[in-house]
Amino acid sequence: MFDRLITWFTPERRARILFPVEVALGAWLALAILLNQQWWGGVPLAVVNVGIALAMGVGTALHRVRADLAQYGLIAAGLGVIAGGIFGASSSPLILVGAVVIVFGGAAYGTALARSVALVVSVVVAAGITVAILFGGGTPVGLSLGSIILDTLTQMIWPVLALMPWVLGELVRSIRNRRQLSATVATVSTQRDAALTRADLEAERTRVARDVHDIVAHSLTVVIAQADGARYATAGDSPAAADAFETIAQTARDALADVRVLLTELRHTQEAGPQPGLGDLDALLAAMRDSGLALELREFGDRGRLTEARELALYRIVQESLTNALRHGDGAATLELEWGGQAVDLVVTNDAGGAAADGQRGHGIDGMRERASLAGGELSVHEGAVFRVRARLPLDERTAGPAEPADELVTTGAPE
Repeated sequence: MFDRLITWFTPERRARILFPVEVALGAWLALAILLNQQWWGGVPLAVVNVGIALAMGVGTALHRVRADLAQYGLIAAGLGVIAGGIFGASSSPLILVGAVVIVFGGAAYGTALARSVALVVSVVVAAGITVAILFGGGTPVGLSLGSIILDTLTQMIWPVLALMPWVLGELVRSIRNRRQLSATVATVSTQRDAALTRADLEAERTRVARDVHDIVAHSLTVVIAQADGARYATAGDSPAAADAFETIAQTARDALADVRVLLTELRHTQEAGPQPGLGDLDALLAAMRDSGLALELREFGDRGRLTEARELALYRIVQESLTNALRHGDGAATLELEWGGQAVDLVVTNDAGGAAADGQRGHGIDGMRERASLAGGELSVHEGAVFRVRARLPLDERTAGPAEPADELVTTGAPE
């Protein structure tokens, strides 16, 4: 029951409930100050009293949602109190209640300026109380020196209490900032874990597909070779046996083709439906940045002129390279794409971390090489202090054109 109540009492609901309460408190405080002020002194004093009451009431009502305006109300009320003293009128003690609420709101919820104003007001009040205690009256007659010192130290609690609203406000601000930081860290960590989970799943599928390929495809290849050899050897002596061996070889070829298709889908997570291509590249880069990777993009020329298979290969190579940078790098990577006249060159660079240099990587690099090779391109990897992936994929010969000028550079860095 209690947990359900905490879950229901979200910050949004809490704000909607508290604001009417704060408005009611401000209205009550303004009315109470008006009823407790001294009114003799003519129209000027009446104006001062109304101004003080309105300033403290509005400031109390807005101390959380508009702490900056509340601080101006506090200053106006302070000037009003000084003006009332000039007219010879005493102020209501309820003004202190409003001042405490407004100073607390400025420290807890205000801008830097509101916090500074709240601090200055607190220090000035505390200093004034201290001066009044130390120099406000003469030495009591008949008291010993020890009693006078003890009495002075006892009264010094009041300057400390004058600073307490600001201190409590700063404490509340610190707690709120820590909660916001924890929520942000949790969100980023969740996104990063999700990206790493997808990468681990892809690596595991690739490993299983490669093991199956090594076992099944190799065995079927041996069966095909042996069946073809036996068919040629028995063609003259036993046509029936030759036909049987031909059937065996053809069946094995069909099975090998089906196995390769299935393994391709398993290795590259290619479910039924449209596959990602150049149109999905920007979304991939944005997702990597959201996962915590500081990514810089440098692109020359215009995108395009790739077949669907090569678009998919380019997308998967970029995805695998950036995932490796996220997992093993220092959290930053650079992606360079140069669209030439005959091919597109891809370079992904990041500083290698400890996990990248231990020699126990997964099958991602081998999978990228295989993708590039199947697409008619090539891929190389440099490992060291700097980890670099280079790939080249040929453009569609039917639409390939002259190389783009080098001055058409698009550079996109990580968001500030």
